[in-house]
Amino acid sequence: MRNLQEVLKEKEEEIQKLKELLELYERVSKLGEVELLTAEQTLNAHETTANLARNELIEMRDRFKGLGQINSERKTAILEIVNDKEAPLPSLATKFEEMGKKDDYFYSDFFRIIANLDLPESEARSLWKEIYSHAEGLSKQLGRSMNFVVALLDYIYLKNRLIENPKIVDIYSFEEIILNAVIDEGTGIYNRRYFNLVLNKEITRSKRYKRSFCLFLFDLDNFKKINDTKGHSFGDDILKLVAGTLMYAFRTEDISCRVGGEEFAVILPETSKENARVAIERFRTYLRNSSKNDFGIEVTVSGGVAEYPTDADESNRLYSLTDAKLYEAKAAGKDRITYT
Repeated sequence: MRNLQEVLKEKEEEIQKLKELLELYERVSKLGEVELLTAEQTLNAHETTANLARNELIEMRDRFKGLGQINSERKTAILEIVNDKEAPLPSLATKFEEMGKKDDYFYSDFFRIIANLDLPESEARSLWKEIYSHAEGLSKQLGRSMNFVVALLDYIYLKNRLIENPKIVDIYSFEEIILNAVIDEGTGIYNRRYFNLVLNKEITRSKRYKRSFCLFLFDLDNFKKINDTKGHSFGDDILKLVAGTLMYAFRTEDISCRVGGEEFAVILPETSKENARVAIERFRTYLRNSSKNDFGIEVTVSGGVAEYPTDADESNRLYSLTDAKLYEAKAAGKDRITYT
């Protein structure tokens, strides 16, 4: 068995990985002001890289001492659970119940391994139940079974600040886990969850710097008919085409999201309605041409546009106004954009 000095030497070699992790935190922190507040606060502490690396090394050393007291068979079993990204939640709950019956300290060991968190067994059991309940809620909201580690991270950053600096096992999947929570699987662009976060963030930023921005909401005209006549696989391809066209037609700083079945939203920072109109018409032209050339049908959209703060200075009001303009466009005959 390796001694502590050998382990510390190995950990010193991982300091570069820790630096990469800090860079990863910086990138991930941009995904959502509310969701990743803890990471942003850590980065704003202005500690030097050397001190951060030293602190990480000390924590790993202390953690190793604690983990050395955990049965290796139990550690292996817990790591297998954490790294099983396909296991449905009910199956996970069954495994936890079985392992919890076999060992009086299973839950506390679980959180020590995956989050460097020392808890009495009773508190660890309660935390597990809270996170599992949170995972069930996310699964119901998203319409699919949520991976437990994704739910754990979401709980840490969004629901509970108890775990200040988690050391999640398989740390290099951190970015992938975060992205899985905010990316729409069908199109590869951001989802409704991320849209809600970034809309509020953009209002905060625009208010701070006294800037304006536009919100563009639209849905595809006659999409149900496309699905019914061409099939759902064809419809899925159309949605992917729309997402790709959004990424091509708008700027990199513009944020495109799928917020419903065939409904999309684009946030255009520091953009007036006049400039938004130019970008939107470019998108509509590209979409009509691409869909006709690639799929033999001309896909059109109906949408609405509102501007912050001219039309509204609060997220719900801004969204409602834009949504009303979208329905106004549909009622007027579709294939058009109406502006507040």
